[in-house]
Amino acid sequence: MRTSLAHAVRTGEIDPVALVQESLRRIAAATDLRAVIDVYADDALAQAASHPRTGALAGLPVLVKDMARVKGRRTTLGSKLFADAPPDDVDDVVVARLKAAGAIVIGRTNSPEFGSAAITTNTLHGTTRNPWNPTFSPGGSSGGSAAALAAGLVPLATTSDGGGSTRIPAAFCGLVGYKPTMGAIGRNVLPRWIGFSTQGNCGSSVADVLLEASVTMGEAPGDFLSIPRTGVELEPRRPTKVLVCRSFRDDVDEDIEEAFERTVSLIEKSGIAVERVNPPSDKSTGFHWFVISSAELTQSLLHLEDRWGECEDYVQMSLAFGKNVTAAQYIAAQRERHALSARFDALLTGDTVMVTPVCNSRSWPAEGPMANSAGKVTGDSGIAMNTADLNFTGHPAVSVPMGLDQNDVPCGMQIIAPRFRDGLALGLAQVVENLQPWPLVAPHYSPFSLS
Repeated sequence: MRTSLAHAVRTGEIDPVALVQESLRRIAAATDLRAVIDVYADDALAQAASHPRTGALAGLPVLVKDMARVKGRRTTLGSKLFADAPPDDVDDVVVARLKAAGAIVIGRTNSPEFGSAAITTNTLHGTTRNPWNPTFSPGGSSGGSAAALAAGLVPLATTSDGGGSTRIPAAFCGLVGYKPTMGAIGRNVLPRWIGFSTQGNCGSSVADVLLEASVTMGEAPGDFLSIPRTGVELEPRRPTKVLVCRSFRDDVDEDIEEAFERTVSLIEKSGIAVERVNPPSDKSTGFHWFVISSAELTQSLLHLEDRWGECEDYVQMSLAFGKNVTAAQYIAAQRERHALSARFDALLTGDTVMVTPVCNSRSWPAEGPMANSAGKVTGDSGIAMNTADLNFTGHPAVSVPMGLDQNDVPCGMQIIAPRFRDGLALGLAQVVENLQPWPLVAPHYSPFSLS
């Protein structure tokens, strides 16, 4: 979709003004989703009117998650602490690259406070709802962007991923979500989770995600973790072996497991070798991830400690925990990153990938709470997701739709590839897309177009 729209703009078949007007119309008609929290209509229309009609994303309206900087606009991070922040004086690297490729920033999408939850709700901007079933959450923290894409409000919307924040919303909204190898997308603004957070790519199809990734990937000056564009294999390639891991946690909801096994069976029937493996990760990874992430979030907000009481409950909990993390605990968690990364590397050799469910738990309510049960396990706050493990290790991971849960909300398969060989995960995503095609948008919505 993105490729054909941009091509039509470059050839003069479509006017960028018409694309912006159509996006504005769709956003206005879907305010009940609360996916979009701010609209830059006048600026977007002016940019469209003077657009040079060049670039890989020529004329495409883009919504920016309320975690990425847009020069001249306020980034609130979903927090009352930054509700009156001054306008940004710089674009995030990804925003700058999208603009340079011809995209037009049209507004902002909702995010939980500091991107710290797998639901998208906050007291500043409200609750974002899933276009597939508005009773349920689109996931988080990129839930606003995922909901906007699944409702066909725009052809492009930015996402980021520090613990699953691209992949979880993609899974819940029936989209493709790609977290690249850590460092593949450089950063000019250091995130609060320094070694975990990366910008991601999300779209209705693998082709749409690939187009966005081809624009956003590349190193950035000052980012000590960033790697050259040539250091990451992006071109999709069919893997020779798929390692099947039921979960990184203790159990899986029955409807999620059924969809997962059905998709695995299709992959095996396509001729790719399948091997069942024990999980290289477990619930302890979530704890070590939380030690590091909470400590780094707390340090970044020490200058506002007198206002922590204004934060959402889940953020206050993280800040209280992070304030008491010792240097020894922080370093021990970093050493666990090395050990876990080595275990994944030992399994992901050659052209091998691994698959798990993105989430072990079926969808949860839009306002929360997030699930704390899966299968026969209850009362476990860390059981719901298999995603943060790959932020911990830095491996690339892609979410692809694998069916609906019993709430008629999509669920996703997570495909994990060797570091720097992202194309293997995207290649299997293409295989799944061909084997069991999915709708481009949620029911009762139409894919973004002018027709």
